Amino acid sequence: MDAELVHPDGLTSEDIDQLLREAAAHWTVSARPTSAFLDGTAEQRRVRRTARREIGAVVRVLPSRPQVASPAGEVA
Repeated sequence: MDAELVHPDGLTSEDIDQLLREAAAHWTVSARPTSAFLDGTAEQRRVRRTARREIGAVVRVLPSRPQVASPAGEVA
């Protein structure tokens, strides 16, 4: 069979390869770091978010029971 393979959508293997090359070229161009990554502000924000989550987790775990005084007025 010498005929070129044609897919159901009408694209040939050569057309598909060309589309893949164009897409790969686009992906490599768009993968640049943003200014937030370059100057370190993104890292600082991430550290602050992590700290807020950790503090929030600790506060939620702490028991909130009233201190009960003994008849002599001492607190355990």
